[in-house]
Amino acid sequence: MPPHAGGEIVPSMVELDAVNEGVCDFATTCTMYWMDRFGPACNLFTYQIAGLSPTEQFFWMQMEGLDLLREMTADYDVFWGPGFQTVPEAFLGSKKPITKPEDIKGLKIRTAGDDGKIFTDMGASVVTLSTEETYESLMRGVLDAYQLSSPGYDYSIAMYEVVDHLYVGSARQPQEWQPQMWNMDTWNEFPDDLKKICYEMGAAAGMNYYRFMVATDLASVPLWAEQGVPLEFIPQSVSDEVVRRAGILYEERAAADPFFDKVYTSIQNFKTDVRSTWQRM
Repeated sequence: MPPHAGGEIVPSMVELDAVNEGVCDFATTCTMYWMDRFGPACNLFTYQIAGLSPTEQFFWMQMEGLDLLREMTADYDVFWGPGFQTVPEAFLGSKKPITKPEDIKGLKIRTAGDDGKIFTDMGASVVTLSTEETYESLMRGVLDAYQLSSPGYDYSIAMYEVVDHLYVGSARQPQEWQPQMWNMDTWNEFPDDLKKICYEMGAAAGMNYYRFMVATDLASVPLWAEQGVPLEFIPQSVSDEVVRRAGILYEERAAADPFFDKVYTSIQNFKTDVRSTWQRM
C-alpha cells in the first residue's frame, strides 16, 4: 500500500470522508476538523487546552477514548486503530511580538480547534487554512500569526521564513492525538492474524511517532536560532488567560451538549486518577 501525502488523493482535512467512502483504504488527520458534523466534542479527541499530556492522552484513547470516538462516528464505515501520538505544539508563530493578552487583539491568526474560539473572543480574526495556504498567506501579509504544529515540523516547512517569533508553551495544546482510520470493507478483508498485526503495530507506531517528534523538535531548536527566530516562551499572562477562557468554554459546552459532557468528564476523571497516583505521566 503506497503512502500518499496530504492533498494528493483528496483535499486536506476531508480524509474521514475519503476513508468512509472507500476512496482511501487508510488515512490519518485531526478529529478537530469535523466540528461541522459532530459538534465541539470532536476537538477533545485531538487535544484539550490545559488538558492531558501526550502519554496520558495516548493511554486514555486506548482505555476509554476509542470507544467514545466509535460512538460518535457510528454511522461511518471506519475502523479506528490506536492512533498516532505527538508532542505539544508551538503556542503561536507570529510576525508581531506578543507580550501580554491584549496583544492578541487585532491579529489575523491561522489555527484550528478550541483555541480558535478563544483567540476570537480575545479579539483576533481567526481562519483555518491548509499548511500551504498558511505559508503563502503569511508571506503576503494576509496573516499575522499561525499555529500548525510543533517546532520540528514547522521548521521542516520553512515557517521561519515568514515569521519573526516562534512562541512555545504547552498550555494551549499540550499534545496531539491523530487517528488511524481504516475503511471498514478494507479492514474486514484482512484475515484475523493480519488485523492483529496491524492493530498492535499501529499502537507501537503511535508511541514511536511521539519519540520521533520529540527528537525532531529538540534538533530544530538551534536551527530556528540560526535562522534568526529563536524560540521564546509565551508570556505566562497570555497562557493563563487562554487557560482561564478555556475553562469557561468547556463548562458552557458541557452544559449544552450531553455528548461533549460525556467525553470531557471521561477526560477529567482520567486526568484526576492519573495525577493523584503519579502526579504526572
